Amino acid sequence: MSDARPTVLFLDDDPDILTSASLVLERGGFAFMGLETPAAAHERLAQGGIDLLLLDLNFRRGDTSGEAGLAFLETALAATPELPVVVVTGHSGMAIAIQAMRLGAQDFVVKPWNNDRFLGSIQAALEAPRRVPAGLPPKDLNLERSERTLVQAALTRHGFNVSQAAKDLGITRAALYRRMEKHGL
Repeated sequence: MSDARPTVLFLDDDPDILTSASLVLERGGFAFMGLETPAAAHERLAQGGIDLLLLDLNFRRGDTSGEAGLAFLETALAATPELPVVVVTGHSGMAIAIQAMRLGAQDFVVKPWNNDRFLGSIQAALEAPRRVPAGLPPKDLNLERSERTLVQAALTRHGFNVSQAAKDLGITRAALYRRMEKHGL
């Protein structure tokens, strides 16, 4: 690759936002690519060569839930877990931005952004070692089923060594035995 500048892909459905970001990022020393649809962004990410993803959380007019962006984030990080991601949000609010960070985004910037803060977040995300989440929380939030799954995974991971599995789970052996009996393990 002849261009030594880091390549930033920005997924946002607003062409004006992409134009603004392009100006700031190119002046800041980055190669810029803006895409307006999740499908196009998935396709481009699959080709490789992207150093950082900027991600808007809403892709449909009037939608401020952030669900589409969070779904894209999960899929993108499942395919490329080492990819640094900075969420850029204007409507979804702090709760959604924090949820995105729990899913693996490294930072978030609120629209309209401060150019220095915007560039600083991108630079920090590129320079910081990428922490890949050990495991995302289960989609099944039923406590009983989740507990059984976690106990079973710890036991399997440690070859059914109860002492090691209990230590891994942060509970006593006696507590682990009670949970094993409770779940029929």
